[in-house]
Amino acid sequence: MTPEPAPAPVPVQVQVMPQMQVRWQAVPMQPQGVTQPPLGSGVVFKPVTSQATPALLPVWRSIPPAAATGASAAPEPKWVAVDPAEPAPAISAGPPQSLAEAELRAQELPPPSESFAPLLRLGQLPVAAFLEEGYGQINFQQVSPGSGGVGGGTGNQNYGFRADLAINSKLLLSAFYTYADDPLYARIGVRSSQPENLWTVAGGALRARLGGGTNWSLGAEGSLEVFTVGSGGCFSNACSSTSANIFNTSGQQVFTRNWVGSISLPLAWNPVPRWQLAFTPGVSFLPSTQGSGQGGSGSFYGTNVTLGVGSNYRIGDQLNLFASAVVPLGPGSNAFTSSLAFGRVPILSVGANYAVNPRIALEAAVTNGYGLSPATAILALPSAPTEPLLSGRFVWTPGAPDSPRPRFSERQRSLSLGGLSVATALLPPDGTTQLALNGDSRGNLFGFAAYSVSNDFQFQIGGGTFGNAGPPASDSGSGSGSSVSPEVVSFLNTYQGTGNRNIRLGGKAMVLRPRPGLPLWAAGTITVGRNFQSSSYQGYLFFETVNTWEATPWLAFNLNPKLAWSGLGTPWGVGLSANIQLGKSFQLIPELNAVATSLGGPNGTNGTLALRWLANATTAVDLYASNASGLLDMGQLLGTSDIRIGGKITLQY
Repeated sequence: MTPEPAPAPVPVQVQVMPQMQVRWQAVPMQPQGVTQPPLGSGVVFKPVTSQATPALLPVWRSIPPAAATGASAAPEPKWVAVDPAEPAPAISAGPPQSLAEAELRAQELPPPSESFAPLLRLGQLPVAAFLEEGYGQINFQQVSPGSGGVGGGTGNQNYGFRADLAINSKLLLSAFYTYADDPLYARIGVRSSQPENLWTVAGGALRARLGGGTNWSLGAEGSLEVFTVGSGGCFSNACSSTSANIFNTSGQQVFTRNWVGSISLPLAWNPVPRWQLAFTPGVSFLPSTQGSGQGGSGSFYGTNVTLGVGSNYRIGDQLNLFASAVVPLGPGSNAFTSSLAFGRVPILSVGANYAVNPRIALEAAVTNGYGLSPATAILALPSAPTEPLLSGRFVWTPGAPDSPRPRFSERQRSLSLGGLSVATALLPPDGTTQLALNGDSRGNLFGFAAYSVSNDFQFQIGGGTFGNAGPPASDSGSGSGSSVSPEVVSFLNTYQGTGNRNIRLGGKAMVLRPRPGLPLWAAGTITVGRNFQSSSYQGYLFFETVNTWEATPWLAFNLNPKLAWSGLGTPWGVGLSANIQLGKSFQLIPELNAVATSLGGPNGTNGTLALRWLANATTAVDLYASNASGLLDMGQLLGTSDIRIGGKITLQY
């Protein structure tokens, strides 16, 4: 919009900041015939044509006029440009003039404290907490020991999916599925071969509020589940079809589907508003034997009465610290050892839940609880009941309020497209889709897709095939007289061998946005997935922190520590890069990944130089040269002696 002077001109002082969008405050029209503008009157605005749109568009904030110095003096409004790092100001001082304006205002407000959902579980312990009517949560969880045990690799993970829906403020309906298919963790000395193991659980649960007051709540929860138990034979990749089972000495596979369930009565008490204590008696109904009709019946867990206690404390709106203990009282058991002796151990958990905003939360914990459904939550890691497990959980509440929507300049929007082998911290706003395709002269081909479900979180999926990226299949040396160890050769061939396919799934969360005087963005990314190399099918977890500093309007720097954790080793390093704006449509992007471990190979530290063409507001094309094994996460920590020429196209809409 451009101003058209009112009948009596009003002096205006303007300070301009480039590449911003104009935001006007509406003021009343002057009454006809008034020659001296009264206090509160102002200027009249009219739309401008596209030809008249100025090149420099500031965002405005009004400053109250100085007091009049005399009866004839007119008030003198002043306008100054708003710092782009500040939250967006209200569009007008009065009520919204349209639905679109009201929605825009709502997007720019921080979420209220009461919009952050309570914890529905403290580790393995259910509590008497509920969601607001109509709200739902989607949970993805994984538990795993720190090493792969006898099976090696990153084995013995248990994966869990759970969806919760509030029918009303007193009823919570849940559905869940869990999956684990690795050999038992500890060597089973009383069997001729290491037993394969399969656990899957599918079912549902209902939680009801029975009573409560201002600082306490009593609930009841019941679940009905199908627990599939497989032992012996072959369930995981590259396993032996003749592995022994744990229930009998027949040497054949045992496979059973069991109806199981649980009942609990969670009681919660809040001594103070941010501190909760939980007391949960319950019972888990599990089968006491398996293998009948399949070589002979053997011991299993049986029914367990349990007593659980827990506590959580909320620090601010976003951080919850929690701990819990679930004690099995019998008559059954909840654990067995490497000698197949069944017994009972308490299930302990301690962790933290961080809410990025009311819509997205991340949780990390240490526990010895392996089951991820209500009935199996009492179970410890099979064959190693006291082994500590790492638990990670992602929580998405789709209908909850979001963080304030970012106001990106054109430059910042281009930075949100990311880098190549070094990431950027900026996240596209809620509802944005990103697609990318990358190939190079050595035969690498990778694809990437992402969708922002929040202004502070983006789901990501990527995958592809390594071409001629790997080292020779045997120790070949680095070309300088030094040799590569067999362990390193094995690692490199496993993860970047020719024709090696990878698929990754994860997300990127915003941690810090710029503040006045601190033009810094910070985020974190976690992906999990599998390498489909035929001899290993090795999984790994990739984690990185991403920090972007906008040093000037044309220069940004990125600092990107990263690691890839697997049972074969954990390469790690630090990525460094810059983004240099070359005119309106081009950027120069130099990148370096300094790899700190030998697992990256003799050329582990790698570099990339790219020229980016910003074809339009939604499309970027990169041409680059690199000696990184690939742009997919693990490839950033592995180097080669060959320079590859590649291209990448990115769409964002």
